[in-house]
Amino acid sequence: MKLSDLVNFDHIQKMVDSNFKATGMPTGIIDVVDGEIFAGVGWQDICVNFHRKNPISLQRCIESDTQIKEHIKSGTPHGYTCKNGMRDIGIPIIVDKIHVATLFLGQFFYEDEIPERDFFISQAKDLGYDLKEYLNALDRVPRFHKEKVKNILAYNSGLARFIGDLATNNKKLKDEIETRNRAERELSRTKKLLSNIIDSMPSVLIGVDSNGKVTQWNMTAKNITGIGAADARGKDLSTVFPRMAQDMKRIKESIRTREIQKDKKKARTSKQGLRYDDVTIYPLIANGVEGAVLRIDDITDQVRMEEMMIQSEKMLSVGGLAAGMAHEINNPLAGMIQTASVMGNRLTSETMPANLAAAAKAGTTMATIRAFMEEREIPPMVTAIKESGSRVAQIVNNMLSFARNGDAQCSSVDMADLIDKTLALASTDYNLKKKYDFRQIEIVKEYQENLPTIACERSKLQQVLLNILTNGAQAMQEEKKRENSGKNRFVLKLSFEKQNNMVRIEIEDNGPGMVDAIRKRVFEPFFTTKPEGLGTGLGLSVSYFIITENHGGTMAVESAPGKGTKFIICLPRGQA
Repeated sequence: MKLSDLVNFDHIQKMVDSNFKATGMPTGIIDVVDGEIFAGVGWQDICVNFHRKNPISLQRCIESDTQIKEHIKSGTPHGYTCKNGMRDIGIPIIVDKIHVATLFLGQFFYEDEIPERDFFISQAKDLGYDLKEYLNALDRVPRFHKEKVKNILAYNSGLARFIGDLATNNKKLKDEIETRNRAERELSRTKKLLSNIIDSMPSVLIGVDSNGKVTQWNMTAKNITGIGAADARGKDLSTVFPRMAQDMKRIKESIRTREIQKDKKKARTSKQGLRYDDVTIYPLIANGVEGAVLRIDDITDQVRMEEMMIQSEKMLSVGGLAAGMAHEINNPLAGMIQTASVMGNRLTSETMPANLAAAAKAGTTMATIRAFMEEREIPPMVTAIKESGSRVAQIVNNMLSFARNGDAQCSSVDMADLIDKTLALASTDYNLKKKYDFRQIEIVKEYQENLPTIACERSKLQQVLLNILTNGAQAMQEEKKRENSGKNRFVLKLSFEKQNNMVRIEIEDNGPGMVDAIRKRVFEPFFTTKPEGLGTGLGLSVSYFIITENHGGTMAVESAPGKGTKFIICLPRGQA
């Protein structure tokens, strides 16, 4: 602690100057910590130009100053003769019970005191001073009557106490200011930290008072509304955040009852379609403050994910049911096909001994029976039964292959064969609700010969192909209804890229195509252009994951409005 940090130098120097003018007593204030002269006036030539300029006598001055510091520690003034032979008085300046500076009176002699001139002459010779000039400086040292010194001492003791008390008060004020500044800095830091935390939260956080005026507005609220915090504060919540207007009654009710209000999965319509929010109203009940904090979380993705999981569970059940039904259908279907084949032979074969014997027993011939059957066109009917049965059997086999979950490991797959079977499976999709028939779509195949097999998970790859074909068929059907355009068509190409060691699959339709903004987002989860309830927006994102993550391939899309859409899949050739 330094006196120079606690009192104004100019003010103290003026007091010291006035004291010297009134008394003639040399006066100075010296800092206890570093010996720095804080203020002073009337310093004598014998000290300034002789004693403190010589290293030996300066050391004596320092020793004298140190000695007087020890004497006045208790707070009592002390007079003494310095080691250079003159009178000095030290008065402590106490600040907050600490001796921080010394008010010095001196150098001087008493009037009735005769200085030992021989001491000063000897000292001048020892230290190499000019004797004449030194003695002249000695003669100019002021002399005071003891009673006057006593009065000067009393006055300066009061002055020292005044300076000490002033410095003490200033120190306390300074400490209080520093404490307050430190508290304000800490408060500012805490506010910034809280503000950063609030602004970093993905939730919308809005504070309102009891009248519904905005008091707090985080960055997420700004990003959603385009309104900054400064513009939002003090405004009605229903004005700056219109979608909360219908909740104003609930907000005021929460403030009145001091109860938290929650609204889960609150639906709202936006430019992106139907969205869902979790809205929570927290009443403020501390320190007599009336208001509430609103937390709004967009949980649309979570809701859609839950719906997807529910749908996935349903599809697993349906897949299991379909596989079970396919197995159950297979048995009677095999019997039907076999019976139709046997029935055809028994009705038309003229060489089978059993047929000939049965005809003779009935009084007719196989030729007559055959003629009757042909006249009634029964053989073609039997053939149709067999062909239809075989087609159903193929559909069932495809269903079993697609629904089977035991195909988790990669196997070598002929892509041409897999695409053909996928097309056969897709051709069974006649959707009355969507009013399209896949069998009415023209299929153009451009397969390169002698394609290598690829290592893949057959059922997953079939899932990708079916998704692309189904989406394309629906898009083409919608386009045809709008514009009455020509026949819908898929062009499927297979080729091998030697430089990449990949099999390239292209599936191109002649549908409406897509604008660039939609094309860039088709692989995003939950993105769909279909009406609410007709699509989850997950088909192509799952397909992209299957191709890129599960099979190490690439998947891209090329499209333009009115130019159709082409999906390009590249799969690495590999060993299963």
